[in-house]
Amino acid sequence: MDVYHRVLFKLYEVTGGKESETVDLKELVKKEGYLGSYPQIKEHLGSQSWITETARVDAVKITHWGVKEAKKSQTSGGGDESLALKKEINRTISDTRELIIFLEELANDVSKENISKAEKKLGEINSAIQKLKSSV
Repeated sequence: MDVYHRVLFKLYEVTGGKESETVDLKELVKKEGYLGSYPQIKEHLGSQSWITETARVDAVKITHWGVKEAKKSQTSGGGDESLALKKEINRTISDTRELIIFLEELANDVSKENISKAEKKLGEINSAIQKLKSSV
């Protein structure tokens, strides 16, 4: 989950998902440890229409779209990390299908070359699984 989605989800938690609740965004961002990025965070959340500013400086309300995005990012794992993880899983599935093809070729023609192909592919799959394991 990227920084914007983390702050948005924290805002969602603080407000209880109520669009009428006002929150000091600067204070919330500070508590989350992103104070140096506050201007960018506020600008991004506003440009996505996830928050709306109030008359008070730094006070915001979460919008209907912000609530929907916070819920969506929480259930899907959200952001770039989740997308990269899914991409890695799909690549591993593809590699596994290739391994099956190599094993079928090996069954038809037992040779050092076919054993080597299967062994290499299995090594790639093991490496990918280790990478996935460390990501979770």
